[in-house]
Amino acid sequence: MSQKKQFLLINLILGTILLFSYYNGVNQNPEIASQLWGGVPAILIPYIISSMFLGAFGYFFFTYYLAFKVEHKSLKVFKKFKFSIFNIIYILILLPSSLWMDLSINYISTQNILFWILAVAGLYTVGLSSVFLLLCLINIKPKKKSLLYRVSIIGCCFFTFHTMFLDGLLWTIFFHK
Repeated sequence: MSQKKQFLLINLILGTILLFSYYNGVNQNPEIASQLWGGVPAILIPYIISSMFLGAFGYFFFTYYLAFKVEHKSLKVFKKFKFSIFNIIYILILLPSSLWMDLSINYISTQNILFWILAVAGLYTVGLSSVFLLLCLINIKPKKKSLLYRVSIIGCCFFTFHTMFLDGLLWTIFFHK
């Protein structure tokens, strides 16, 4: 199977699982849903929600660029890695993201510190993977830098900021008391 097909399958399968995990987590636990914000000050919540949408919007741009505008067979990232590096990065982003909701709900329900540790480890795996994704995307350096490439970089910056700092750092600081 080609790297492009693997990339598309990873996004389709894990992306669907991720969306379902959030939908199911909130619908099956409506009394817990509001607690998922932890102790994040209410004044920050609208900014975090805006950041979520900007990050998700950016995700579509850089994912589209990687799926349809990059020459998968000849690409070398950092003169070393093949396109498959993006498949690994996406798995490291999507898989822990898919587990976060259940881990958080389990932590809220049981107060078992292991669930908190696993949720935080997942958030930082996603955040650090998004930083590496941004660096890899910048390193592609196409001969002709299209508007789509530039928008993909900007979108990935929003995505990285959100996953690393707002999801990872804020949730870690405020959630566990």
